[in-house]
Amino acid sequence: MKTVPLVVLALLAFASSALACGYCVEDKIAAVYDHAAVTQAKARKHTVVYFAIDGVIRDSPARLAKIVHSVPGVQKGSARVSAEFSALAVSFDPRATTLPALQSSLEKALKPRGLELLLLDTMR
Repeated sequence: MKTVPLVVLALLAFASSALACGYCVEDKIAAVYDHAAVTQAKARKHTVVYFAIDGVIRDSPARLAKIVHSVPGVQKGSARVSAEFSALAVSFDPRATTLPALQSSLEKALKPRGLELLLLDTMR
């Protein structure tokens, strides 16, 4: 009976430290979410994609956005990068390319910088 309260206390201690870690999916998406960009993408019938960036980010967010914009299929001006949260958001036209093809192209462009992408979410 005495172990139950200890287990509950231990779980609460771990839960409180995980609430604002900055690494959960919602935090990463929020770091690169831009309502105007999402509204514009929806008006164009484009898809907004959110990625986690894995690896050490050495470039500025502006430099990474420039690299991302050079990838075929990425809507120019749509890239949002957060170095602090290691996150990326872009929009693309699903009639022109597929999500797997876009992700593959983005990863090829970022690989020389030691960065990989993990798909977090999409908004159609």
